[in-house]
Amino acid sequence: MSIDAEFLMARLPAFYRERDAEMGGPLRALLEVIAEQGAVLEEDITRLYDNWFIETCDDWLVPYIGDLLGVRGLYPVSGTPAFGLRAYVANSLRLRRRKGTLPVLEQLAFDTTGWRARAVEFFELLGTTQYLDHRRPHSVRTPNLREAAQLERVDGPFDRSAHTVEVRSLPAGRYNIANVGLYLWRLQAYALQRARARAMTSLEGFYSFDALGRDVAEPLLRGEGLLFNRPRTEQEITHLAQPENVPEPLSRRLLHDELTALRQALTDGETPSPVYFPLDREEEGGPVLRIWLDGVEVPPEHLLVCNLSPLPGVVPEEWRRPPASVTVKSSKTGQPDHTFPGAAQQFLVGFDPVLGRIALPAGTSATRVEVAYSYGFPGDVGAGPYDRRPVRRDDEPLQGLLDPADFEVRLRVPGDHATLADALAAVIAGTRTLIYLLDDGTQELTPDLDLPDTHLAIEAANQRRPVLLGDWRLGGNLNTRLSLSGLLLDGQLRLHGALGEANLRYCSLTPGKGGIRHTGSGSQLWLRLTHCLCGPLRVSKAIAGVEGRNSVFDNGDAMAFELPDTRLQLDRCTIFGASAAGELEASNSLFSAELKIARRQEGCVRFCYVPPGSQTPRRYRCLPDLVTQGLPTAEAKSERVRVTPAFTSVSFNHWAYAQLRLSSAQELRTGAEDGAEMGVWNLLQQPQREANLRQALDEYLRFGLEAGVIFVN
Repeated sequence: MSIDAEFLMARLPAFYRERDAEMGGPLRALLEVIAEQGAVLEEDITRLYDNWFIETCDDWLVPYIGDLLGVRGLYPVSGTPAFGLRAYVANSLRLRRRKGTLPVLEQLAFDTTGWRARAVEFFELLGTTQYLDHRRPHSVRTPNLREAAQLERVDGPFDRSAHTVEVRSLPAGRYNIANVGLYLWRLQAYALQRARARAMTSLEGFYSFDALGRDVAEPLLRGEGLLFNRPRTEQEITHLAQPENVPEPLSRRLLHDELTALRQALTDGETPSPVYFPLDREEEGGPVLRIWLDGVEVPPEHLLVCNLSPLPGVVPEEWRRPPASVTVKSSKTGQPDHTFPGAAQQFLVGFDPVLGRIALPAGTSATRVEVAYSYGFPGDVGAGPYDRRPVRRDDEPLQGLLDPADFEVRLRVPGDHATLADALAAVIAGTRTLIYLLDDGTQELTPDLDLPDTHLAIEAANQRRPVLLGDWRLGGNLNTRLSLSGLLLDGQLRLHGALGEANLRYCSLTPGKGGIRHTGSGSQLWLRLTHCLCGPLRVSKAIAGVEGRNSVFDNGDAMAFELPDTRLQLDRCTIFGASAAGELEASNSLFSAELKIARRQEGCVRFCYVPPGSQTPRRYRCLPDLVTQGLPTAEAKSERVRVTPAFTSVSFNHWAYAQLRLSSAQELRTGAEDGAEMGVWNLLQQPQREANLRQALDEYLRFGLEAGVIFVN
């Protein structure tokens, strides 16, 4: 039943309806107001049944249901869709029934933080003399040097080798009788479904998984790599996490062993059961990586794991190539040997999961190479294949997807047009046009566009990350608007003239390609960026303003902002480079180099790190001012050094880009107004998640044991 004014009027006597019509409808207007409130009541009644259950209740009811179960005192975490407290409340009874066991601690860590976890009893890994009536054959004092895959795991979360006792407290010392370790993976794995591989070097047959051909800038440490595992869900609460259940970088040895075993099983006529390359392609997302050559997928048995580092002293640069074929000897009597590949027009494909590279055999090439794989990143910022819908109804509108109802023309690529260039050529000036990019492919940009009185929007389909190559120039007039959503732009965005507005949400602009530049006069232009990774912002003349939220602006040691006589508003941003603007409003942000603001009597800087020597408006609870007030010169200098931000990586190519080091000062990691860290990754609210875990451990940890939280990445 639907309550509206017509429904209520129909139940009144005809006399009142006629009189109301003669008087112009005052009674109908009153009933419309009553019906509106009645509809709200009706909707609330229909939600009552759903709100009885933790799986279907509204978010605001989760703490109330948790209170009925005695789940109290947890910090709310609302900045990221990757985590909420609903799972912890839902699993409370199951966890309490198995209190004190290792799988419960692991599930507890995942439910309270949202990070994949592995629980380890360190006392089980102590190298001790065994009692002959209680022998443990799996626990040997010396690692088996023939198990190369296990040797990679030494001192990690999946280590099985024995260790001598450590007397230091957790997490510095691990292997002791009372110690339990909770390994947490802070990085997430983002899966690209079918992206275009980038041709590399001047020789044919060499490609990069990354569409931009990026290499990791820093030297690779043990356990690092460009390609990540897409974690499989654990089906039972009693199951302990294995490597396939966590978002760790893929190992050459691990994938080599599995693909070798796969080829051996096919040769022996057995049914293989691979983990990373399941036979069922729809099983939990399918294989961890896939490769297509000219539209034909390469089967897993034709993949070879290689070390594709550049050959030393070879010019032009060249990598190792896989052989044209490989023969596997059968381990069963009477079973013939098998050669891979077994058909013409097929060949082996070598790949390197650590460096993210592909090599074809000598004399072979492909016109189009496509890949599906996962990469690591801290959270949902910049272009990425994640859900860009708002977490809650009251979220900032700019954080969600574009509303199709705002546009007169909607074009799909591929679909209505084969390429983005074709779709841009079809845009008619004076219309509101939305272009959807439906895949993870690579598109070439039209270099120059002039669109007066036009609102042009280009949006990636939800959970897609298309790549746009080349510089792009847009001109128009005061009625021209530009909206970009979910795009990775490998080039400079150049705006010219008196434009009205440019909005970017969930976009990445390669910092080394120039960022965003405006030329000409545009005194009414507003640039708004939310959840973006961007290079420098420069304007030749003053514009109305620049607004950044949950974003990174990176120009190394050079100028990140050159905004003469322009208003700059930043919230939860990280800035690599110096900044110059006319006016500044900044909150919860990190600045790596000096700021020079012209109108210091206006604006405010609050809960930020501002480098010494900066010229800013008035500051409130900013670092290092907060820790140096009233100290002698020598102590103040020491404190300034202590609270200087240190990052895991400042390279756009690195999976931990702009992430604060764990060794950073506590004032930085909890210095924002909500108690989380300053900078772009404030949205992850990591201190609150850590606190939730440590608080919950007291209830579920076995008596006499001590638990330590260890971050893997």
